[in-house]
Amino acid sequence: MIHLKNINLRVPGFVLKNINLHVQKNDFFSLIGPTGSGKSLLLEGITGLLPFSSGTLLVGNQEMTRLAVEKRNIAIVYQNFALFPHLTVTQNIFYGVAYHSISKQTALKRFDLLVSTLGLKKIITRHPQTLSGGEKQRVALARSLILNPSVLLLDEPLSALDPIFHEDAKQLLKKIHDDLDITIIMVSHNFSDVLYLANRGAIIKAGEIMQQGEIATIFERPNSKFTAFFVGMKNIHPIHNRNGKIIVKEENIEITPSSQACSTAQYMAIRPENISLKTIGMEKFENCFTGKIERITSNGVFLNVYLQTQNFQFEAIWPRSYLRDHDLDIGNSIVFGFHPESVHTF
Repeated sequence: MIHLKNINLRVPGFVLKNINLHVQKNDFFSLIGPTGSGKSLLLEGITGLLPFSSGTLLVGNQEMTRLAVEKRNIAIVYQNFALFPHLTVTQNIFYGVAYHSISKQTALKRFDLLVSTLGLKKIITRHPQTLSGGEKQRVALARSLILNPSVLLLDEPLSALDPIFHEDAKQLLKKIHDDLDITIIMVSHNFSDVLYLANRGAIIKAGEIMQQGEIATIFERPNSKFTAFFVGMKNIHPIHNRNGKIIVKEENIEITPSSQACSTAQYMAIRPENISLKTIGMEKFENCFTGKIERITSNGVFLNVYLQTQNFQFEAIWPRSYLRDHDLDIGNSIVFGFHPESVHTF
């Protein structure tokens, strides 16, 4: 559906370098990366608001590298929604219609459908300054969708919403993607949103694509130390292999990986939520350690639990109830472990 081939984009002080991306038709594709990595810049290049320095952009079978913005059939919704304060909700939604070859009858039909679908009927005569964050987001989506774009770009669409509206807005985006024949590319920092909404995605760092593919693969099988750390992997350590076992270099800790472990891998990583307490009656882990709880820090409804064994530390993430139910606290001696499938090497 969307192919970016060897794309470069230069602005003062920053460069998108040799971007190669493939977004399939009807993908919900998420672009994630640190602040300042070039995510929003790439979206603006795809829309045509910023010209690519070199490379090729294909949407379907049509080359759009030098095509005018209004001819690309690509819509974008910004983080701050960018509504016109002097126009009513209705006027904001219809604003772009005049710049596209859309008949009045078609526009009115789409307007009625969007007002109904997005629950805008009660606010169509109001101005943006009187709307809540959730209402502004729905109006911005309607303004983009009335143009019936083949691609919808979302730049941090949920970050400006408070927690009360966040979940509803997330469900709305999922409904829009499921109900409409549309490809979505979303920039986001929120891993929970990405994992719920996106089926594929890419990680970008300092203007370069580090990894792309299925979202589950990116989060469970990162291809580099940076990617592993960025997607929340912990327990990242340099390793060497010895007779099918992983030896952590710093402390000579021996770990059993899955059969899929790469024999030439230089690092291992284990997601902290995959490290579990061994309780009475539980089947023994192939990777099982005796140690103590050295430190506990709060991570919202979850706790980061630092487990010391010999001279080596593992980091686990457990729900608060987990520690309460097992009467655990700092200094307690415990047995814990993880399965070979939880050990990722790269």
